[in-house]
This record gives sequence, structure tokens and C-alpha cells, in this order.
Amino acid sequence: MKRILALALCLGLSAAVSPAIAETKNPGTFVFLWTDDILSFDPAYIANTPSSYGVLNVYSRLLNYKGSEISEFVPAISAEVPSLENGLIKEGADGSVSYTFPIRKGVRAHQVGIKGADGKITWEYLDKLTEEQKAAIEPGYGEITAEDVRYSLMRAILQGQSWMSNAITEVVTAGKYTDIAKWVETEGKVEKIADASPEVLRKVYDQLASQFTIDGDKVTLTLPKSFPATLGVIALPFGTSIVDKEWVTDVGGWGGSGDDWIKHYKPELAADPLFDKENGTGPFMLEEWDRTDRRITMKRFENYFMGPASLERVVMRTVPEWTTRRLQLLSGDADFVTAPVEFLDELSKTPGVKVTDGLPKVFGRGLFFAWPLDEADNPALGSGQLDGKGIPADFFSDIDVRKGFNYAQNYDALLKQVLLDKTVQSHGPTVRGIMGYRPDSPIYTYDPAKAAEHFKKAFGGKLWETGFTFTAYVQEGTPQGSAALSALQQGLQRINPKFRMQIQSLPWASISDKLNNREKPASPLTYMGWGPDYSDPGGPLGAASYYLSPTGLVGGMVGQGYRDLMAEKFKPLLDEAWASSDPAVREPIYAKLQEMSHEYATTQFLWEDFGYIVTRDNIDGFVNNMILYGAWDFYPIKKAN
Repeated sequence: MKRILALALCLGLSAAVSPAIAETKNPGTFVFLWTDDILSFDPAYIANTPSSYGVLNVYSRLLNYKGSEISEFVPAISAEVPSLENGLIKEGADGSVSYTFPIRKGVRAHQVGIKGADGKITWEYLDKLTEEQKAAIEPGYGEITAEDVRYSLMRAILQGQSWMSNAITEVVTAGKYTDIAKWVETEGKVEKIADASPEVLRKVYDQLASQFTIDGDKVTLTLPKSFPATLGVIALPFGTSIVDKEWVTDVGGWGGSGDDWIKHYKPELAADPLFDKENGTGPFMLEEWDRTDRRITMKRFENYFMGPASLERVVMRTVPEWTTRRLQLLSGDADFVTAPVEFLDELSKTPGVKVTDGLPKVFGRGLFFAWPLDEADNPALGSGQLDGKGIPADFFSDIDVRKGFNYAQNYDALLKQVLLDKTVQSHGPTVRGIMGYRPDSPIYTYDPAKAAEHFKKAFGGKLWETGFTFTAYVQEGTPQGSAALSALQQGLQRINPKFRMQIQSLPWASISDKLNNREKPASPLTYMGWGPDYSDPGGPLGAASYYLSPTGLVGGMVGQGYRDLMAEKFKPLLDEAWASSDPAVREPIYAKLQEMSHEYATTQFLWEDFGYIVTRDNIDGFVNNMILYGAWDFYPIKKAN
């Protein structure tokens, strides 16, 4: 997902701890205290990780991720995972690629439609029905069909509300359009979607609908060309969650017509009929949402098609105050709490409490080189010349400068002393679990002799004689990033006392201003971390593309020189990998790109980020899937009495 995440690691700051009790409170109920809020229960509306907690647990998708694996999938509403081997992925002679999903039979939603004697349909909770009442369920009303799958995906695309729903548009158009608005504006040759004629709106709808075909219990999605991240997007708990068409229509949502879909485009939150209600097929049902008390209660769905969950209920409460969360954890009134990292050491020694840390995340941390830099009124450059008092705007264009910086970093010290051996050194843009990652790919090590060797070559030998002075930036409140820059600062000065790097902490908004929406960046070296929006390394939102594409997220921030290098050396391989749907063809290409990121010293890759959870010690079953950014799937959670 597009976000910058900061994880402080400053152990200590202990507080007096009251004894934790041994008895189990609220048996069968999982009490979850956090500091976030769910925005909506409409899968086509949500776009952030906290909101995915609701949708992930009350709705189902065609596929699920296989436990903690982020590139492997298991069937869910689809009875099989499409592949080239089983014939459910087919490559056409015209370059098109089709994905066929055979829909599992007998999947029913939390509420189903019962036809009364008067012919009217009423929605009733399936768990409360007698066998006689179940016999009166109207076919298709609360029973998931291929048409519901087609409708759900089209609804997310046409609603155009969230960037994750728009990712489905990128899948369907194989990256041609980033959202439905761009599709309409291009077809209609208009500047805004609001200016499009009804004929154009219908034309776009028909184009979209033609890419979904239904044959009995099978729905096939046909893409104009390869988009290998398709299955990864399909498994995400956002717009790809499947809704029941008849129920959505009955509660006031889009009815599926190609003539009026624009009326449901980008609804206001309060006007969205699925904002505070759901009728999913997931393991839990929304029982109550008390927005005043900031409390959500989800009840177990006994007729869940994969079998009922162990937990009877999940109660999610937003509690901003750490003191309150801590006391409820220690008393056993809470089973999970969001905890400040500085209390982890204390909590891990507290009876009745369990700390699980070192959980890998899907992105790494690094120091990002930028060139050419903005020379206008830029204090980060000092004099702006290679005279010992500054650096020129193209400072990091010299590969020997970049390699010198990479060899000057003390990676082992950071991993052991700052990160306490809870993670591993990054090998490049892709981390463990993503295609192309190999544990034996080359990495930089702290080597002052090699650093000096490269620095003596830089700028024709002038750099070593004159030295340099510049400012590097780090976000406020990120002690790990400050530690990385401090270690580099010390390493540089040991190599040559004339190498002076100053460090400045700024709010993220100020750092972002120095990097984003600028013709030239103003920050020479910046501590950051970015993660992909799906598990595939390629495409518009993949890990390799984020870093190594000239149009990727990183390229957009660190200058035209970096983008030119990406265009010349990396883009041809990125395009080659993306053109194939065969993992056996693609994996070695991404592995090569990973090696090239080392060869060209594109970034100072530091470490893979990690997370942690704090629970009572009778809680088990949490599955850390990195691509879900720590979102909790409550289905496998068990609470011992």
C-alpha cells in the first residue's frame, strides 16, 4: 500500500506494573483495543489498513493468501486457484490473458432473502432460520453466484472511490487506465468525468462488462494483455471482496445497470448504503457499531462455508490512552492492545502477557540518493560546489560516490545494536517472500578500504582531496533512521575527516515537500521506507517497480538523473518480466534486477522492517501476512480458557 511507516525502537521507559491475573475473562470473546478507527464496511469504499479489519472478517474474496505466504493463494469463493497448469489461466494469440474462477457452490451470506406469501422478499439472518425457513430462500438472494462476483468487481471499479478499488481497474485494463475516470475521459475526450455524455458512460460500461463472461458457475476475466499481479490484487481485502448483488440493490446500492452507474460514482461516506452495514459471507457478522463509544462488535457466523470460527465474538474498541489500554491488558479485560514500542521489554516480562515481535513486513528501510538536486536557495547543498563546503547538484550521479556511501555504512552494528537482531539486512527492493528475493544475492558490508577506493575515484579524484559538506534528512520520531544516519556519518568521517554529513530531523510534511511534486528534489539523502500494494514485484504498484521503474514512486521523488538510469538499465527487464504470466520466466528476471540494484548502488538498502503484537498469553493463532500490513484475520484466533 502507499504509505510511510515509522517504527521507533527505544527500549526502556518502564512504569510500575501491577500483577497480571491468571483467570480468563470474557471467555469466547476477543477484546481488541487499538488507536485506529474503521472508516466504512463497504469494501469498494475503504482504502486504508484499519478499515480492512472489518471487511477482511465479514466478507470473503475469490482467493485468500496462503497463511503468511504473500505470493501463494488458496481457494475461497473460487473453488480453485487459477494457474497455467490447471488451464484456468490462458494466454491468447493476441496477447490477452484470461483468468477463470469456478465459483464454489453453497456459499451463503449472513442474510438471505425469504419470499413471503405476498411475494415480497425479506432479508433474514441465516443463523436464525429453521430448516423449513431455509427451504423458502429465494434462489440467488444471499447465495453467491458467478453473477455476484462479476457485479462486485464491476461495482468497485465503477464506484471509483478508493485507490485499492482503482487497482482493480488497473488489472482489468492491464495498466492502461488508473481509474474509471481516466477511462471515461479518454473515451469521451473530455477533461472531467462529469462532462462525459450518457453515450460515453454507457460505452465504457459495455467495454468493461465485455471483459467478464459467465458460463454456468464460472466467471472469466479477460485482460487485454498480461498483468501478472492479478491474483495478488484479487486476494486483497478491499474492493475485491464479494457482495450479494440483490442485497446491495435492496438497500439502495447500484442495481447493475449500465445506464445509471454514474449516480453511484464516488458517493459521500454517509450516502453510501454499505457504509455501516454488511451482508458478507465471512466468518463474522457485524452485530453493533457504536460510533459514539468507538466500539465495533462482530458475532460469529455459524454457517460460514469454511466452518465456524473458534471465537464467538470480537469486540474492537478505540482507546487512545495507553494507560487505559495497559491497565485493561494487565487485568485481563483486553486480549490485545496496541502498545508503544518503548514498553515492549517491560511487557515481555509481565506475567500473563505475551509479546510477539520481529514480525517481518513487506518493505525495507533505506537511505535514498537523489540527483540532480534543486540548487535554488537549498541549504542542504552548502556552497553548491565541490569545494569542501558543499556538494554539487549532481553529487550522487557519480556511481563511485554511491558505492562509497554504501561501503561506509555499518550494517552489522545497526542490526545488532539498534534492531536487536529482530530482522535482516535488505538485499534490494524486494524483501523475503516476494518473487526475485534470494538470500544469496549480493549486499554491501561495512568496508572502509573499499569505500576509500571508490571515493578516491569519484569526480576524477577531486572528491577525496576537497571533501564535502551536505545535510541529510530524517523524519522526526524515527530513532532507527537517526541511528542509521549517525552510523553513516561516523563511518564517513573515519574514512576521511573532510567528509562531513549533517543530519536534520523534520516533520514528514516538510521532507515530503522537498521530494514530491517538484521538478528537482531538494533533499540529497533521505531516510525512508516504501512498500508495494500487492505481492507481485512488477506492474505499476509492485516492489521492484516502486524502486526501479522510471515512473515508480521512488523515481518520482529522487530526480531525473535517477529516472534516466532506471529507464536505460532497468526498464527493459521490468517490461520483459511483466509481459509474461509464467513465474518460471519472471523470477530470474526479478532476481537479476535485485542484483543490479546492488551493482548500480541505486539506494542504500538497510534492513527489512518488522512489527510486533502484544496479547494475553492465552491468545494464539495470529497469522502475520506482510502484504496485509498487520491486519488481523480473526478466523484462526483461539482464546484458551
